[in-house]
Amino acid sequence: MVHGLMLKWKMEKVKCVKHLNRGGMSLLHQNRPIVTIKQSLGEKLFSAVSLACLLLAVGYLMLSWQELPEQVPLHFNALGEADRFGGKASVVILPILGLFMWGSMTAFERVPYLYNYLVKITEENAEKQYRIGVWMMNVTKNLSVLLFAYLIYETVMMGKQESEQLTAGILPAFLVLIFGAIAWAMFQMVKNK
Repeated sequence: MVHGLMLKWKMEKVKCVKHLNRGGMSLLHQNRPIVTIKQSLGEKLFSAVSLACLLLAVGYLMLSWQELPEQVPLHFNALGEADRFGGKASVVILPILGLFMWGSMTAFERVPYLYNYLVKITEENAEKQYRIGVWMMNVTKNLSVLLFAYLIYETVMMGKQESEQLTAGILPAFLVLIFGAIAWAMFQMVKNK
């Protein structure tokens, strides 16, 4: 019975892959050229700085752990004011998410041929498109990780009652920068097809 189920599953898997590959479309982008894109010095520095800031924020959280009250801010409204509180153990999710994001997005920077693009990838445009894609992934990763570092720091500061709210304009500024970088990269992809 188990053998029959395994055989049926394999046949369904083959049908699914054939369906995805119809018409030249492939979820796995099997027809794309694989080009290695080296990170620029600026991208390497940006990654190092964002990781260092995140690790410093985690260190600050660890050093301040005993000083934190049992209830710390967990959510902030548009004005940067804490509008939901929870146990201090809840703040541990921020470093976990930040480190996971940094690690996973760093890994994805190495495989730009797996990204989704606005234009068809060919031998002629692959290197340029991949370069833009890697840049977009790098900037998005690092700005997001810096935002996590800032949120960890501010959560500790507010928990210790050394700050009353997030610095005005920081969250909107991060969002504008992140989505601005994505929009710029998309524009460049279409422009350089």
